[in-house]
Amino acid sequence: MTHSFDGSNSTQEIELIKENHLLNRLVLKKLARNEHLDHDEIFQVIRNITSGKCSKVFVSAFLMALAVNGENHNEYSGVIEAVRSASVRISPTSRFPLVDNCGTGGDMLNTFNISTAAAIIASSCNRVAVAKHGNRSSSGLSGSADLFEHIGYPLENKDLNRTEKSIETFGLGFLFAPNYHPGLKNVSQIRKELGVQTIFNKIGPLCNPCSNLYAQAIGVADPLLLITIPKIIPMLGLERAMIVHSEDGMDELSTTCKNTVIHVIQNEGKYLTHTEILDPRILGIPRASISDIAVRSKNDAINESLRVIYGKYRNNPKENIVLLNSAAILVVGNIVNTFEEGLNITRECVREGRPQKLLQKMIKSIGDISKLEMAEKALDV
Repeated sequence: MTHSFDGSNSTQEIELIKENHLLNRLVLKKLARNEHLDHDEIFQVIRNITSGKCSKVFVSAFLMALAVNGENHNEYSGVIEAVRSASVRISPTSRFPLVDNCGTGGDMLNTFNISTAAAIIASSCNRVAVAKHGNRSSSGLSGSADLFEHIGYPLENKDLNRTEKSIETFGLGFLFAPNYHPGLKNVSQIRKELGVQTIFNKIGPLCNPCSNLYAQAIGVADPLLLITIPKIIPMLGLERAMIVHSEDGMDELSTTCKNTVIHVIQNEGKYLTHTEILDPRILGIPRASISDIAVRSKNDAINESLRVIYGKYRNNPKENIVLLNSAAILVVGNIVNTFEEGLNITRECVREGRPQKLLQKMIKSIGDISKLEMAEKALDV
């Protein structure tokens, strides 16, 4: 955005513009010296960016400098606070714990929509309500928004009450990020052109618009985030969180290797953390390979996800990895104590056809059922 100094700006506005320019120069100089920004500095920069007060040149330089430096805890917390403070908030009511499962992306492994399928299956168990926060894919073949759009969910719906009602009625709703973070439109094209993961990718899962979220399962591709994110959970006000990273770099629980799982639990105002190394073979899940869960195109990613949701893949690698991540949602939602219990429940739900029935009822109520029916025909349902 450019600013006019032809007399149309008030003295106060001109002073603010000058202050912003000085701040921008200051932060770029600090980052160029490999110094980190403090919380207040980065908070103000992000608010200026989301308000459209910064040039594309500055935003590009700023994001790349942050990425090269490597962001620290203060920078993450400042960006999260700025994004959340500018977001549109909702507070759906639910008799079940309200949870989200979302990953940072960036593993570049071309897997299908594992976390989205897991969210749909977990919500069909009638034990948790899932407020799935997400966007179109930025690094993979298909994002959660791509799948929901394909089956007729109204992404561009500006009536956010409809999404809130979906969560309350069906225990599932998709929170399309651009609807809740309108200020991020000022950086969306820049992020695409940069073609690298920026701090906005990494903090995306931590900015769910629900003010009353109970818990989150958060997948990270960058193992350094296993150190940073647990420290941020208290500022989000969550009761529980689970931060996961697989040895092969997936931003979700993998069946191809062992996984690091960090549990963060609020207890009488204090947050307790413990780490678990999860080997799926202990749960009776055979070791898979990346090729077993990889896909070649966006269309394949969506169809394979739906085949798992609709119970077309029994006990195969694609179903196994989705059910494992569905179980994680039940664990973090405090519905079950172990992954084994969660697996038993989610597997039974799929065998009973509950996820399919959930999608059909939800899309018929709030979306375009003809799109879902076309998607089902492609699966030979």
